Amino acid sequence: MYKFIWLVPLLPLAGAAINGIFGRWFRFPEKLVGGIAVASVALSFLISVAAIYSYGFSGNALWPSPYVSTQTAFIWIPGGAVRTTMGESTQGPETTISIANQQVIVGSNRSSLLNVEWSYQLDPLSAIFMLIVTGVGLCIFVFATGYMHGDTGFYRFFAYMGLFMFSMLVLVMGSNFVMMFVGWEGVGLCSYLLIGYYFNREEAANASRKAFITNRIGDFGFILAIFAVIATFGSAQYTDVIQKAAGYPVEALGNWGLMSWIALGLMIGACGKSAQFPLHVWLPDAMAGPTPVSALIHAATMVTAGVYMVARLSFLYVQAPGVMAVVAAIGVLTALIGALIGTSQMDIKRVLAYSTVSQLGYMFVGVGVGAFAAGTAHLITHAFFKACLFLGSGAVMHGLHGEQDMARMGGLRRLGLKHTAATFFIATVAITGVLPISGFFSKDEILAQALNTRAFDFLTAWDPASTSVPLLRPLLEALSRTRLTFFGPAVYLVGTVTALITSFYMWRCYLLTFEGEYRGPPEVHPHEAPWVMTLPLWVLAALSVVGALIVLPSRQLPFTWEHFTEGVFARPRGGAPLERLPELVAFGIALVVAWAGFAAAWSLYAPGRGLQGDERIARATPRLRRALASALYVDALYDRILVKPLWATARGLWRAADAMIIDGLLVNGSAQLVAAVGSALRRFQNGDVQRYAAVTAVGVLILVYVFLVRG
Repeated sequence: MYKFIWLVPLLPLAGAAINGIFGRWFRFPEKLVGGIAVASVALSFLISVAAIYSYGFSGNALWPSPYVSTQTAFIWIPGGAVRTTMGESTQGPETTISIANQQVIVGSNRSSLLNVEWSYQLDPLSAIFMLIVTGVGLCIFVFATGYMHGDTGFYRFFAYMGLFMFSMLVLVMGSNFVMMFVGWEGVGLCSYLLIGYYFNREEAANASRKAFITNRIGDFGFILAIFAVIATFGSAQYTDVIQKAAGYPVEALGNWGLMSWIALGLMIGACGKSAQFPLHVWLPDAMAGPTPVSALIHAATMVTAGVYMVARLSFLYVQAPGVMAVVAAIGVLTALIGALIGTSQMDIKRVLAYSTVSQLGYMFVGVGVGAFAAGTAHLITHAFFKACLFLGSGAVMHGLHGEQDMARMGGLRRLGLKHTAATFFIATVAITGVLPISGFFSKDEILAQALNTRAFDFLTAWDPASTSVPLLRPLLEALSRTRLTFFGPAVYLVGTVTALITSFYMWRCYLLTFEGEYRGPPEVHPHEAPWVMTLPLWVLAALSVVGALIVLPSRQLPFTWEHFTEGVFARPRGGAPLERLPELVAFGIALVVAWAGFAAAWSLYAPGRGLQGDERIARATPRLRRALASALYVDALYDRILVKPLWATARGLWRAADAMIIDGLLVNGSAQLVAAVGSALRRFQNGDVQRYAAVTAVGVLILVYVFLVRG
């Protein structure tokens, strides 16, 4: 069945095409548009399940070897012969050899034949993403049919969503770097379209542009890295690059080479797509789009593309431990910043947005310390509980006629939103890391592996005299003596504090929304969402619970993620791992942290206290409160140092180039010149016959003089 994986991305694309092209022409009713969209994703999910079972568990299973589809594969970009920088230079004059019936010139550098395939790859990593994108996507599509009911652009919304599903599946199923880039840019385009879905709202239009431009900054580094991969290895196919990259040495601190620069460029792209500091600013504003968009694109799938990319290319990152340290450092910093800002937000969707930023930081910590299985395991659980939380916020907004301010909520559990409150509670337990829900195991495993990592040993195995940056030699020598043993514990400490803050702000969100007294306007009567919206909530809540079985840190159980990915991710080449923190101690610390966050939230926001907790915090730390409510002024800083200077430059260029040169000189100037000449000539064409006769006489006299006298 795995031979039919090409149908998985094709079906959502077909559904998007039908709804997008014919939905408006033939005025499809909502039920038909929703049925086409849901059916296309449901079929894609069923084929994914059958293909993965056939790949991993049937009698002719290929697991763990990757399967690259050949039935529908074709040469998409015939690049021809390319010279590569890989390996030692060949000696002697240029010669011509034949590769695949094409003539290739081989000279002072090695050469390769670059043919970029359009083919799909099935392996444990792409398998889980296929299930997440189609499975969680199916729940969100069903929810959206109820949430978007009555919207005038119903067909357009589901056309964009189907196109996004296709792009995301190409990103995770593609067998090479170029297909990953196509999917990468495709989800960026769909994000722009869906964030700005309500294009008549200035907030949505600005947010879509902000997301698009911020992602282009990251994509600049991403595409340069892909060019470097092709130039270095002569191939874009994952299977080829894995084999060739193994011949490169691990690059120590102060001696960055090709692997480090490639990994760094890819990391810049990941920072943009996965909203990592300092390119995280677009994600909270993206909440201007419809809530199902927030659940699908900005919680469960697209924003995890950066984590997927680092995990997929683990064989490159283990060659560059310095860049892995950068990944982990940026991840833990982003996790802390997102959690801190989340404590002071009143918009329920923005709380969840900053929570997403923070949780993505945890995933980057996992892949950054070499715990690729743990980092991607948290990605799995996060897809379940964060999609449930976002859809829960959508159900709250539906029941309150669009209200998003938690100051105008409260007591919703007792006012009819029982299903929404129960599922939101389960997902909150999951994200805060309380046993036995899934988030506990995935988050704790990341922190434990960060504490005991030896992934950076090679950073200190270097010759100080060989550094390419002599000014850094004293600092690098000092770091070499420490062997960076402080790095893992520092990441663990900050990550644990972040877990405490996460528990606090998520319980604050739940208590302000569902408990206590109702604080909204009396004319609004809260009501539960219809079954088409509550059913997906219960499915995702159930997955948030049973997901714990998938992410258990055990290789002995045959169904766990750790076992399924055995041998898939590259292992860091550091020394032997340190003695791990005793399991019961780690569990105990994680539980204490989770319950401490709940206790702090309860002490401030217990039922009956309303907004008194926020008032107490504001009185105790007014400046900090204002800073966190303003997202630590990062947007204001960017506005001052980037946006306003660029706008001023643009206006200056407009005045100088467009207004003065183009309009003033070329367009208006030529018109004014013609007008002046015409005005002068009109003086000789005034209708006075006597003047015409005089001018004629003068002309005749001039001609007589020229030809008779001068001649």
